[in-house]
Amino acid sequence: MVNRHGKSSLVTAFKELGIKKGDVLLIRAGLGSVGPIEGGATTFVEALIETVGAEGTVFSLAFTSGSVFLKKPKIDQAFHINKKSYAGALPNAMLKNTASFRSHHPMCSYVAIGKHAEYLTQNHDHESPAYEPVRKVIELGGKCVLVGCVKDSPGFTTTHLAEADLGLLSLNIFPKLRTVYYKTGDGNLALFKRTDPGLCSKSFYKFYAHYVLEGILYTGRVGGAYSIVASAADAYMIDKKLLSENKKFNICGSPDCFVCNAGRWDRIQYFPGYILRRIFKKLIKMLAK
Repeated sequence: MVNRHGKSSLVTAFKELGIKKGDVLLIRAGLGSVGPIEGGATTFVEALIETVGAEGTVFSLAFTSGSVFLKKPKIDQAFHINKKSYAGALPNAMLKNTASFRSHHPMCSYVAIGKHAEYLTQNHDHESPAYEPVRKVIELGGKCVLVGCVKDSPGFTTTHLAEADLGLLSLNIFPKLRTVYYKTGDGNLALFKRTDPGLCSKSFYKFYAHYVLEGILYTGRVGGAYSIVASAADAYMIDKKLLSENKKFNICGSPDCFVCNAGRWDRIQYFPGYILRRIFKKLIKMLAK
């Protein structure tokens, strides 16, 4: 019989990871790595809320997709405050919680529950920089947490904020590549063109060694999920220092990465090779059929 993780065992695991009462958590999670959870993602959220207590706050990415070739959708298909996030079970379970707040950014919304939830999500809409709420987490002395996605979705969102503050997002060749319609306050549709997409996040594992060297990274397990925690302020300072010293530090090195090989002005010389590889791979697939 498979043992399922209940709320109490999750609370114990969070405490052992270093999460305390009153903490503000910027958390991302791959719940499949945790193992079977009684009550699923809802129980996971409840355990987080219990761990940080009434003075704490749980905060996560509730991002939604844009499109390259966009047709005007039906009004219920546009971004709205209850739209499902592609960022996984955790933010979607948080969105269902009646105590949650969500920001109104059409692509990069955030969801929060707890004492600072309204503050973290307010005034973040179609006119706001995508990663600005992360600055509020830093100001509140918050922590960044990854549960079960340390490898598959590496790094902290503080790195994207550092990219923005250093002006590195201007390296995007196609900043308005993805667009989306969103529902306005009067119920109409408006088109949103994002101008500040983050650079490649597949490279964010490179920052881990520097977090370890500076002694800010704490590790543990939540169920079967390898998990890490770091001070958001400390992570941001390290991210910004590394990127200010070398703006190409966040290159992932994969020849198949669109952003690193076809989406940055300082890597424009790799664009022809990237396109040729894509064409060649498609031809091989066609010939193999």
